[in-house]
Amino acid sequence: MPDITSSLEYGRILRKQEKAREESDIWAAILALGDALAAAGITVPEIHIQKAQEALLRADVIEAGDLPDATLAAVATVGSARIWKPTMGQIFKNEPIIAEDGSTYICRQPHLAQAGWAPGTEGGRTLFRLIRSEPETGYLDFAWGEHVPFGSVRRDPTDDKLYTPIHPEGVTLYEPHYPNLVPSQYTEYTPEGGGEQGGGEEPEPAAHPKWSEVPDGYTFEPGTYFTDYSKTYHVLRQFTKQANWRPPALNGDFYEEATA
Repeated sequence: MPDITSSLEYGRILRKQEKAREESDIWAAILALGDALAAAGITVPEIHIQKAQEALLRADVIEAGDLPDATLAAVATVGSARIWKPTMGQIFKNEPIIAEDGSTYICRQPHLAQAGWAPGTEGGRTLFRLIRSEPETGYLDFAWGEHVPFGSVRRDPTDDKLYTPIHPEGVTLYEPHYPNLVPSQYTEYTPEGGGEQGGGEEPEPAAHPKWSEVPDGYTFEPGTYFTDYSKTYHVLRQFTKQANWRPPALNGDFYEEATA
């Protein structure tokens, strides 16, 4: 069996990771600058932020669980994620990987690829986590390592109940914790009307953060919702709260009205 660690591909990936680590301070400064500019009401091209996030993930400075799945999916596109194959060699922790069916996964632990360990298979179950998007109806099952944004709802597979994060920054849980075991981070969620959970309804507006109640600089993540007065808005692109960005200022660009 050939030594994968001596291949050109392995060397290229290793050098890319080493370079990301060497430049991690620069990338971290870019992220900090982006936050400062956003706080001042200055729009920063998303691609610069995503490149910085991709480099810091590769350098193992930030964790995949620090970012919501919508951001990880965008980062995977910017970083030209590799397509999984059993001969691809080293896969690093937090590296986005594209499965054969086109789905995007995040590597949970570093390893050498081999047959039987593909993303989405039983062999790859502990090695990869599927990157998901919020459904238009219904609720996603809870997954370890996923950053669940405030206002989102997850079904706990251990008790089949729905839960939503308590704090505006959202929450990431790792094995062996489940939402029902961490009442300081999750609260039980009841769909509108108090009917049986999992009825496929949209989360009621009260479950979403209110514009007037979150602090300036609060980050709204893609795929989440927020309310302002009697209206609910769906976030299309990541942005931070600024006084002059209150709806309808960015409607159709960074967010869209979800209710009439």
